[in-house]
Amino acid sequence: MRNWLIIGMVAALLVAGAAWLWPGSASRTPAAPTGKPAATSLPAFSAVEVSSGTNEGLTLTGRVLDSAGRPVANAEVFLASSAEKTLADVRCDECGQALLSCQARETALQTLAYFEHQHGFLTPRATASTDAQGNFRFEHLAGVSFSIWAKAPGLGVALRERAAPGDPVELYLPPLRTIGGQVVDDAGQPLKGARVHAVSRRVPLPFEAVAGPDGVFSLEGLGEGPFYVVATAEGYLPSVEAQVEAGPQPVRLKLTPARTLEVRVTRNGAPAAATVRLRADHLSREQRTEGEPLRFTGLYPDELVVTAEAPGLGAAPRTLTLDARVTQVTLELEVAGKLLVTVVDEAGEPVPNPELLLRTTAGDLITRVRGATGAMVELGPLAAGDYVLHGQAEGFREAQLPARIVAGETTLELEMERATLITGQVLDEYGRPAPRVSVLVQPTGETVLADEDGRFAAPVPTPGLYELHAHHSEWGGGQVKVTAPASGVQLSLEPRAALEVTVSSAGRRVEGADVVLWVEQEGIFRSDRTSGSDGVVPMRGMPAGTYWMVASHPDYLPSDRKQVTLEDGQTLKLEAELKPGAPLSGEVVDGQGAPVAGATLVVVPRGAEPVQSDARGHFEFRSLRPDRGYRLEAKHPGYDQVERAEGKAGGPPVRVVLKRRDVFRGRVVGSDGAPVRRYRMDEHEVDSSDGRFELPLATAGDRIIAAVDAPGYEPMMVDRPASPDLGDLVLEKLPTVSGLVRDEGGAPVPDSVVTCDVCDESVLTGPDGRFTLANPPYVPRFTVSARKGRLSGTQSLERGSRGPVELVLRQATRLSGKVYKADGSPAAGVSVEAVNGDRSETLTLVTGPDGGYSIEVAPGSYRFMLGPNGEFSGEAGLVVQVGGTDMRLDLGPAPGTSSLTVQLKPERGKALWVVAGEVGAVGNPPATSLMRSRWAQLIYQPRGEQVILHGLPPGRYTLVWGHFHVETPGGPEVRMVDVPSQAEVALGR
Repeated sequence: MRNWLIIGMVAALLVAGAAWLWPGSASRTPAAPTGKPAATSLPAFSAVEVSSGTNEGLTLTGRVLDSAGRPVANAEVFLASSAEKTLADVRCDECGQALLSCQARETALQTLAYFEHQHGFLTPRATASTDAQGNFRFEHLAGVSFSIWAKAPGLGVALRERAAPGDPVELYLPPLRTIGGQVVDDAGQPLKGARVHAVSRRVPLPFEAVAGPDGVFSLEGLGEGPFYVVATAEGYLPSVEAQVEAGPQPVRLKLTPARTLEVRVTRNGAPAAATVRLRADHLSREQRTEGEPLRFTGLYPDELVVTAEAPGLGAAPRTLTLDARVTQVTLELEVAGKLLVTVVDEAGEPVPNPELLLRTTAGDLITRVRGATGAMVELGPLAAGDYVLHGQAEGFREAQLPARIVAGETTLELEMERATLITGQVLDEYGRPAPRVSVLVQPTGETVLADEDGRFAAPVPTPGLYELHAHHSEWGGGQVKVTAPASGVQLSLEPRAALEVTVSSAGRRVEGADVVLWVEQEGIFRSDRTSGSDGVVPMRGMPAGTYWMVASHPDYLPSDRKQVTLEDGQTLKLEAELKPGAPLSGEVVDGQGAPVAGATLVVVPRGAEPVQSDARGHFEFRSLRPDRGYRLEAKHPGYDQVERAEGKAGGPPVRVVLKRRDVFRGRVVGSDGAPVRRYRMDEHEVDSSDGRFELPLATAGDRIIAAVDAPGYEPMMVDRPASPDLGDLVLEKLPTVSGLVRDEGGAPVPDSVVTCDVCDESVLTGPDGRFTLANPPYVPRFTVSARKGRLSGTQSLERGSRGPVELVLRQATRLSGKVYKADGSPAAGVSVEAVNGDRSETLTLVTGPDGGYSIEVAPGSYRFMLGPNGEFSGEAGLVVQVGGTDMRLDLGPAPGTSSLTVQLKPERGKALWVVAGEVGAVGNPPATSLMRSRWAQLIYQPRGEQVILHGLPPGRYTLVWGHFHVETPGGPEVRMVDVPSQAEVALGR
């Protein structure tokens, strides 16, 4: 037994200083005046002492073996504290992911700085050598957890994380391997002298190579993978491949020339002084101009938002895509306004340290500000127009408000609702914090990730009974039931049942393989890491039981499905054989034979994930079923596939021919002649100050057919001869509906949010409580709703209604009750889904240990899904009108209720209704009226000839059997029944 009490006492005597210092965090410094990418400040990683002296401390022993299990003599073994951080531990400031996992292209600039400064890699704090039997020994250690790695001539490096004294360590050194490939520019030409850096995601040690005259590079002496590979060259932006396996598969890294954005700022047509800001995914830059043009350099060819501001002035946000090497834009300053925001909770108290994000109505981020507790946050100056304000704060649900900015100052109060939280910490079997472990919250199925200290905060929809699950392939698994809200929850990982799968192919162990275990219609467990050089995928901490198992790898066909039975306290060792797949490769070209880059290809029948053509037009599906035929489908925003393309896995290359779309130009304007700045034309998003466009569009014969859609305008279908100049496309304004929002006492309610159940936009009421909202297109009927805090109101309208509409805000209803299982017992810790029929909003409630629930909801018509799968088709649903201050609603066969059996012949599209009371007139189809019943059960498309309806309180009911969406010939069948006097009813004419 490991002597963990001694370890704990020794650790307690040590001074645990800060192991990781973050001066200024890992954020960028303010942008330089040149507009180049800002310099990156790197975190300072402090050394952690691992020695306790010469006469005391702990001992850690182990062996170093090669991939065949033979001992390796004279290997160098290195040790560092697990508390000492490396590049692998750095998190992205923007998204919170591991920096090496962040998908944003801007992140490559930050990771490159680590290689250039040789910063953030493993540093040994103690060394040892192996004896003839491959044994090593570290003595006089201080600490409870260490990183151990080893290397030897002719063999690669291997690492064991979180090794503990008393825990025997085995390091399998892989054969030396190589990553080879080529660095090219965006035209597919080789880049001589490009520098290529790599770091193993498992063993953070750096490697470097320089591309030769043909752009070819070779990273040699590699050990365990996978690897993060980044290439860079003068005048180009770095390019990353984040998951590269060492081996024969070449890596192709395409470097993109840096883009430049030239910005001119004018006021009444003359150059003007202003501050110009750029925002994009993980990008934030600004420069100041006194009237001269500004140049922002070192930009990726992505979409970004550019704004300008000066005292009392602002330019409308422009969304640009930097396709060209140099993009020019002129921003015109207008009289602007400021947004003054106060953030409070439901009781009107200040929300601690809120973060405010202001976006365009299309969702593009303009600015992000962190506010002090209780302080008024000032945003602007901003150009007049419509925006959306988002609020975030720890312990609160995210909130948003529409924000219309006008000249001067606009004040807004953003109310945020406190979230129901479960907070705690994930610990390994020795009581140490387990970092970055995923925590699954049932019954909702949501997941959260523990931080570096194993701490997590899981927001849940309502108070209730929840079960938390955590699993790590090496550290074990654990689960605990808690009643939310809860804090200080400890989720301990234990070995439980374990599985070790050795993955091989043709007698060779496979690195980079994944394993999946699952139980039919229940849960899925995936390996946290791929197999190492020994081909072993560990799966510890599994619940005992019988599972199906499959191993997979991108270069091979999946293993045969195998059933395995795991028992607590035992480790089952299995082997999985991967069969080689066959590649299907080819090229995508246009009608003149020129390569087409960026085309997305899929194979039918689907046997692999989609791939993209590279700068040469080349593509490859790496592992398909040998000798099987596939059809290839290609999609590209600038091309259409006009010829059928087929190929055989393992066969000759396939040529996929695309036809370049013709480019059409024109202008989109409103009926008043004013340009429409933002609109969508087919799949293209357009942001144009004068409404002009120049786009590749699909044609049908000699005609151009395209859809134009813009907020606040009637959608338009363009159908005209395919002329290069389409002229002016005139959009008609949508009709509007106006009205007043008031409280129950008749007083107008300012700053309430008004929208409709099928609207994309929402508006705020003015100081007099009045609003104007655009009618939604297409729908014949819609529901307008208003909300302010816990007050809400709704009203249904016919399309074309102009008002005036009066919405009365009422208090939320405290809805409570119990949920019962089919056998009549309370259902503890179950999730029930509901839909507010007035607003098309979803609602989730979770029951407590006694099956009870209590939640505040807006009054209105709801549909609760009562079936075990929460599906609309084939399962029972409850339609109910919710209202009043308090309302009790039991779901399921509660005590005192009865059941009713109905015999019928199932038909597609038909629904069975059981409506409380006598319904005077039933529509055809009946859904329009019955979906707003006071109380009714509904089963859409019953799955069998016998339907049993549970949970019916005694009384008279109306049975309705008919089509749900369309008219039933002869009308729906209607029958009156008494419950419980009638136990069975037959329907069907």
